[in-house]
This record gives sequence, structure tokens and C-alpha cells, in this order.
Amino acid sequence: MAHLSERHGDATRRRGELMRERMQMLAVRTSYPDAFHRSRRSSAASAITTPAVVAVSDQLAVSNTGGSGHNSSYSHHLRRTPEEMAEFSRQCEQRVALTREKEIQAQRRALAVEEERQARSQLAGEAAPAQAAQRLRERREKQRRTAEAELEALVDQQESSLEAMNIARMLSPRFQEHVNFTPAVVKYSAEDERVKHLLSTTRIGSYYQ
Repeated sequence: MAHLSERHGDATRRRGELMRERMQMLAVRTSYPDAFHRSRRSSAASAITTPAVVAVSDQLAVSNTGGSGHNSSYSHHLRRTPEEMAEFSRQCEQRVALTREKEIQAQRRALAVEEERQARSQLAGEAAPAQAAQRLRERREKQRRTAEAELEALVDQQESSLEAMNIARMLSPRFQEHVNFTPAVVKYSAEDERVKHLLSTTRIGSYYQ
């Protein structure tokens, strides 16, 4: 019998706790504090308040009483003094000015970087032709030295000096024979015009008559 009465007491206590939670939720949603206090007084004998239930009820009150919270915060904003409003406005202006100053500094840094890049590009463009010509001269000089070294090795392998000279004349511009032709008739003279005229006709022998 004692076991049955204990189970009956547990069931009654759980039922009272559930009823109290429902009344709390109803009081929070409908904003009826009197009904909430009456239910609390009526269920005080059969239920024990737990911290978990109180925490849940507080969370529900915060999430479900949007209108009352808005009214309280609105009344709090209405209670600001003129000095507080002026200070708040001054702080806002300072934040806006600081933000604009940071943006201006960032724009100046970006402009300086762009100008430096353009200056480097201009200098590189002006120096590019001279650098290209210098590289071309160096490449040609290297090719010339390589060709002379190969020619020297080939000439050293020849037993006959005549053959070595012929090979050197054929392969090296330094040993090539240079022939200068000096015409007997002065260019653009009367004799030159007469020769051109005779060569343009079929009577070539008439020049000697």
C-alpha cells in the first residue's frame, strides 16, 4: 500500500508540474499576471518550483513578449536626455568622419601604387630599345667568337698551309679578298652618258668610230 501511495503521490506531483508549466505559458502569451499568480498560489501545495522550469519560462517570456519588450525599449529610448542625444550624435559623426578618412587614405594609397606602377612601366618602355640593342650586340659578338674558335680549330687540323688559307678565306670574313673596281669613265659625265646611250642601242661599235 505504501508503494501505491508513493506512486500516486509522484503522479500527482508530475501532473501538478505539467499544469503549472501550461499555466505559465498561457500567462506569458496572454499577459495575464493575475491568473499566473492565482495558479501559482493554487499549485504551491502540489508542485515544487524547479530552476529548469523557471529558465524555460524566462526564455519563453523573452521570445514571446515582443510587444512588451518593444514598448519597454521604446520607453527607454524616449527617456534619453538632450545631453545624451547630443553625445550620441557626436559619436556617430566621429565614426562617420573616421570611416571617410580611412576610405580617403585607402584611395590615396591605391593611387600612389598605380602611379608608381605606371612610372616603372614608362621607364621600362624607354629603356627597352637600348637593352634590346645591347643584347643583340652581345649575341652577335658571342656568335663571332664561337665561329672564329671553330675556324681556328679547323685550320689547325690542316697539314697544308695553302689549304688552310683557302679554308680561312672561304669561311672567315677577315681573310676574304676584297676587290675594288674603279671605273675609267667618271660617273654622271658626258662620257658616261654616251656609254649608256651606246649600250642601249645595237650599234655598239659606233663608239669607236
